[in-house]
Amino acid sequence: MARMFEYFVVCGLGPEMRTVDGNKGYHGMRVFYLSSLLDQYPPDNHSLYPPAPPQLPTCVLPAGVELYPSGFDANDSSTFPRSYPIVLTEGDGSKIYVSCVAFRDPVSEDIAEAYRIPANSFADKCICLVSRSPSFGVLRNALEELFKLCFSPAGSSKPLWDVISHMISNVPLPTPGKDRILFSIENCLLSVEAPPKDGLPHVDISFQPLVQCLDADNLLKLFTAVLLERRVLLRSNKYSLLTVASEAICHLIYPFRWQHVYIPLLFFSGVDYIDAPYTIYDGSSFSC
Repeated sequence: MARMFEYFVVCGLGPEMRTVDGNKGYHGMRVFYLSSLLDQYPPDNHSLYPPAPPQLPTCVLPAGVELYPSGFDANDSSTFPRSYPIVLTEGDGSKIYVSCVAFRDPVSEDIAEAYRIPANSFADKCICLVSRSPSFGVLRNALEELFKLCFSPAGSSKPLWDVISHMISNVPLPTPGKDRILFSIENCLLSVEAPPKDGLPHVDISFQPLVQCLDADNLLKLFTAVLLERRVLLRSNKYSLLTVASEAICHLIYPFRWQHVYIPLLFFSGVDYIDAPYTIYDGSSFSC
C-alpha cells in the first residue's frame, strides 16, 4: 500500500556538535550548528521502508541550529514555533514534500555537559512529516496536531509514538479521482483527496502571498524569467513564503514544467549554488 505519509522525523542538535563551517564543539550562542536526525518513524533499520532522504536534517533547518538563553515567551513573537513547508527534488526529478514545525527545545543535559554549554540553554528543533503528495494543507494540519499533542498539558490519550506510527502506517495515498480519505489524530478529523489524472494538476497552496509580495511589473518579470529558463533567485526572511511563492510560479507556467535545479528554500551548505553557471531556481533567506 502506498502511504500518504512516508516519515515522521525529528531533527535538531545532535551529540556530535559542529558549526555549519565544520568547527567541532560549542562556539557560543550567535553561531549556527549542524542539524542531525534525532529520531524517526519508521525507524531507519526497518526492512520494508527505504531510508529517509539523507539531506533532510540540513534542509528542514536551512540556516542550521541556533542556541538561545531562553525558550518560548508568550510576549516575544520571535520565540514562537514556526510552521513552513519545503520541497526536495530527487535525482530523477520527483519531488518530496515536507511540512516542518521548528521550535526552541531545552538542550539535553548530556550535550550541555559534554560541550560545556550554559545551563538551561535552548536550541532549535524541528519535527517533520514527509510525503510524496503535494497536499501542503493536510501535511501542515496533521503536523500541527501532533505538535499540540507533544506540548499540550493534557497530552495524548495514547503514547505519542503510537499515534504517529498508526497515522504513518494506516493512511493510504489517495487514488486520483476516488473518494476522499478520512483519518483522525486524537479528536481532530482530517481528510485528503487527489483530483482525477486527466484534470488540472493538484494545487493545495494559495497564490495570494505571491501576488501580495510582488507588484504586477515584478510578477511579470519573474514569470517571464521562469518561462525563458533564466536563473532565478527569490529573497525573503520567511521560510514559508519562499516555498509557497515558488510552487505558485511552477503552477502558473502549466502546462510547462521547470526542469532545471529547483531549491525553493536554500540551505546553508547550498549557498554556492547561487554562483552556479547553469540554470537554477533558488529561494534564499540568507544575505547573498
